[in-house]
Amino acid sequence: MTKRAPGFQLCRAAALTGVAELLRARGQDPLRLAAEAGVPAAALTDPDLKIPASAVAWMLEAAAECSALPDFAIRLAETRRLSNMGAVGLIAREQPSLRKSLEVMVQYQWLQNEALHAHIEETAEIGVVRLDLLGAGPHSMRQASELAVGALYRNVRALMGERWRPEAVCFAHAAPQDLAPYHRLFKVSPLFDQEFDGIVFTRRDFDAPIAGADPAMAKEVARYVDQLAQGPAQSAREAVGELIILLLPTGVCNADRVGRHLGVDRRTVHRRLVAEGTSFSELMDEKRIELARALMANPQRSLAAVAEHLGFSGASAFSHWFQRTQGCTPLAFRRTLS
Repeated sequence: MTKRAPGFQLCRAAALTGVAELLRARGQDPLRLAAEAGVPAAALTDPDLKIPASAVAWMLEAAAECSALPDFAIRLAETRRLSNMGAVGLIAREQPSLRKSLEVMVQYQWLQNEALHAHIEETAEIGVVRLDLLGAGPHSMRQASELAVGALYRNVRALMGERWRPEAVCFAHAAPQDLAPYHRLFKVSPLFDQEFDGIVFTRRDFDAPIAGADPAMAKEVARYVDQLAQGPAQSAREAVGELIILLLPTGVCNADRVGRHLGVDRRTVHRRLVAEGTSFSELMDEKRIELARALMANPQRSLAAVAEHLGFSGASAFSHWFQRTQGCTPLAFRRTLS
């Protein structure tokens, strides 16, 4: 399959929970697929790692294809729990009603996935939670869309109990040949070729109380999450360095993109780095060198794969850069490791 153009939004690696296990069960190598998608191997075990949302979406599509499981995301969704949302799931669990819980999920959605926008719409009879994925059309984002809707369903069922059924489950893409996995997960027949991805509720569902909710606990956890959202105090060098490592595999890593994630313009990025005695280009070379040395320590990894992970157009461009910064060719350096 052809790799999509990368996006700029990040998401928690919790979106990939269960991917490695399901791939291995189908005889596939999750580490190889992660490398091809530009997803760091650590993302398969660290749910709080922030990674490019476009890489996650591409990996889900590739996983469905190589495992011959069109319902790959639906199988993942069957394992989802409120705990996959981290502290946000705990806040949602302690709300007095489903409406309030859904409002919390929408409010903090950006902490889970910056590329997924959630909206609540209500009429006199029904309520709708609509999910919009940024990036590509519904066909190339099919697995990501199904995982998002499936995870939302699982979260609501955890709050409402096993007897709850949605009024409707909607997908914008066409219906698959086999509907059995969808019936197994949602307990209703989903509607396909709809105007949106999401779940339709009755107003009675929205007003339903959450058993055992503790609003005081929710308030305390919300205060913690708000602090978490602001992030720990970091130097500009640390913050920019972390984003460089995350963005290099996407092929689009520059001061403009980094500034976009930090909420500032490129001139501010440069000014803060200069104040700390470095520059963006120096820091990017430094992070590339760190990654290159670590990646080339694996003799099974081709130089072309290393070049792609570091954001170069090809092995030749990588080789020229490496010789300029390290004084030797990548092949010569690799020989020193053996």
